Amino acid sequence: MKKKNRSLIVLIFILVFAVAGTAFYLMRMIAEDAHAEEIKRAAEEAVQKQAEEEAQEQARLDKIKEEKAQWYLILVNNYNAMPDDFDIETVEVEDGYYIDARVHDALQEMLADCRDAGYSPRLISTFRTRETQQYLYDHTANKADTAVPGHSEHECGLAADIVDADSLGWGDPLIDAQEDMPAQKWLMEHCQDYGFILRYPKDKEDITEIIYEPWHYRYVGKEHAEIIMSNGLCLEEYLKNMPDYYKAQ
Repeated sequence: MKKKNRSLIVLIFILVFAVAGTAFYLMRMIAEDAHAEEIKRAAEEAVQKQAEEEAQEQARLDKIKEEKAQWYLILVNNYNAMPDDFDIETVEVEDGYYIDARVHDALQEMLADCRDAGYSPRLISTFRTRETQQYLYDHTANKADTAVPGHSEHECGLAADIVDADSLGWGDPLIDAQEDMPAQKWLMEHCQDYGFILRYPKDKEDITEIIYEPWHYRYVGKEHAEIIMSNGLCLEEYLKNMPDYYKAQ
């Protein structure tokens, strides 16, 4: 009788062990399946997240491309001629000087605020027709200092040469010393507040291929002007590396 009981106990132990083992195996399989499913889900989420980030980045780049094509960011230099279809409607700012109608209010406000601050800015060149640019080019002694017709920002109606009125008695106010004049200092500090940039900075001559002109201001819009001026860029640099600076939300 005792022998049978012992055998029964052994059998029960074996059955319990077998059931436990089976249960453990099943639980392990379930856990491995769950882990595998978790890994699969995490991988799918990572792929989806990457796809979404790439889509967002592409959308940002598309917006930047669209923004770069706007009229206020047109690039006119020695290698980029003004497009023949560039639409210009000019209006008078003051003293017979004309500017693109879309820039008029910003330029007028900048001049007015400069004067209210106690300074005396004076326009000496704004919009030029192709004929005027051709005349200047034909009659200048140093053609390296004058843009080839079709390659001058003044023909776009987006640029203005502004000097301190006190420098008009110099004979030629368009010299580097213009940067030390009170009105010019104010303009260089505040031009971005009105959407303008100092187009030809002192340390960018190798890029712009234009001499330092501390009197030549170009309209690009407030948002872009702030980025360009705060980062010490010229327009060529900004447009080339625009994705690094302009977030295009």
